[in-house]
Amino acid sequence: MDSVAIVAHFDANDCVEVNSVDLLTCITKNFDRTVLVTTSKIDVDIAERFPNTVVIQRPNFGYDFYSYRVGLTYALKKWEVGSALLVNSSFAILSKSIFDSALSRMIDLGSDYDVVGATESHQFSWHVQSYLVLLGSKILREPWLDAFLSSVEPTNSKFDTIQRFEIGLSSMLKHNNVKVATLVQPASEQREFSAIYWSMGKRKQYAADLVPTSNVTLAPGLNPVHYLAESIARELGYVKLELLRENPHQIDLAFVDEICDQERLIEIREMVNRSRASYARGSDSLSTLRTEMGPLPTAKIARWQRTKPEQVRVAVVLHLYYVEMIYDICQLLQNIVLPFDMYVTTAFEGDSAEIFSRFSKLAQSVSVYCSENRGRDIGPFVSIYRSGALDRYDAVLKIHSKKSTYSTNGVVWRDRLYGSVAGDSLTVLRSVELIKSGKVGIVGPHRYYLTSDRFWGANRDTVHRLLQEMTGLDAEANIDLGFFAGSMFWFAPKALSPLKNIPETSLVFEAENGQQDGTLAHAIERVFCPVVRSQGFAASSVLLRGMDIQGYSSIENDVPVL
Repeated sequence: MDSVAIVAHFDANDCVEVNSVDLLTCITKNFDRTVLVTTSKIDVDIAERFPNTVVIQRPNFGYDFYSYRVGLTYALKKWEVGSALLVNSSFAILSKSIFDSALSRMIDLGSDYDVVGATESHQFSWHVQSYLVLLGSKILREPWLDAFLSSVEPTNSKFDTIQRFEIGLSSMLKHNNVKVATLVQPASEQREFSAIYWSMGKRKQYAADLVPTSNVTLAPGLNPVHYLAESIARELGYVKLELLRENPHQIDLAFVDEICDQERLIEIREMVNRSRASYARGSDSLSTLRTEMGPLPTAKIARWQRTKPEQVRVAVVLHLYYVEMIYDICQLLQNIVLPFDMYVTTAFEGDSAEIFSRFSKLAQSVSVYCSENRGRDIGPFVSIYRSGALDRYDAVLKIHSKKSTYSTNGVVWRDRLYGSVAGDSLTVLRSVELIKSGKVGIVGPHRYYLTSDRFWGANRDTVHRLLQEMTGLDAEANIDLGFFAGSMFWFAPKALSPLKNIPETSLVFEAENGQQDGTLAHAIERVFCPVVRSQGFAASSVLLRGMDIQGYSSIENDVPVL
């Protein structure tokens, strides 16, 4: 039976640092096989440099536990696994020889224990810390572990991942009476002094009058990778990277210089400096990736399947803020009887598993963009459109999980909007044919095309500026209002090409604050139809069969929520 190491690799700069190479060197020396699960675009020669190593690349969804799920599931199906080491790239190796010895100790203890961890923590609640833990053959074949692996999925925060999976796994170990050992066990004196130090917020040099008493216990919030950092470094040969980056509790790190040789120390400091700007400490005291606030909402992407341009000519772009509406949207999309690709934007990474599960049954491919919650449906849509991802399609449907929670008529309006763009297969086919004719650039809900000046709101000046930037509109030109309220419609990607002309500095989408008017998103909603006309296309509806809707009276049109 093989000993297998599952390495969950992440790097904020999308590379493999020397430290990760050293980790793989130690791992491959002590284990028969290695599965490197990485979210980085690493060089293909990594597998060639390390014997018996399989490299699996995946999207950056789900933190390290999802990498563990991917790697361990692969290993258990591929080989007869006698033991499995779960290890991530969250620590810097100060001494390869000490770390090698630590791995040997874990393997030796594995003959007497079912699980061997490096450290255990009482932060939040007791758990074996998952950055370095060895699972024995006994539990690898337990049905409950298989069920646990199947339950691992992306979450909305690092805290959720710790609670559900790191602490959750340890809870299952307890529940199933699994024999657990950890390499680092603090002496009672260490625990007492650390508790005092932690509660007083002092540095390593404790005040002389802080004398520990017998009733001092380890505080629930103490994380041993911080307060026992020196012991861990001397016994196991490494230190956590977040301690080097941030050192939030001002631990004395002089021991790093003592343990680490000069050349390695320089490499570690350079690595930490490269990554420091990418991290921040949240209100939950956890170190997480920093989200850079650019003009456009940023997103990370995960995909299921890829199609060739000649195979699929239709796409759907869905902004799914309310995941509870996913069933209704799936029912609606069943009316698209042509093969289509699916692009879903969401503010919640934790919804991605259900998104893939649901839409993979309908679409030829599914791409999920986990995006900042700015610009509602418009901001993420503009980001996708400007990326060029939609250029290959003849016709694209833009919809979103609209609720209009500020109005009791929100559901009525949403259902009518859905029905107008994809309520049945005939509506879909007619809309697509109008777009494919080459004469129509946008097809929307006839009854919700608004032209009355009262629907300008506080958006006229922004619309005028955007049209100047996109189409060269004269600064003194008058604009006739005309837009599909609710921003759900079919469109030809080439008809909206001026959207790519807007300077990024003009696309500053505001943070979400329940605004009902006057945001950049409200303005862009009003430019779609003028833009397609500027490119020589008509803005039409199924009822008008390609005739431009601006030539027909819409003055009586209204919406239920305004």
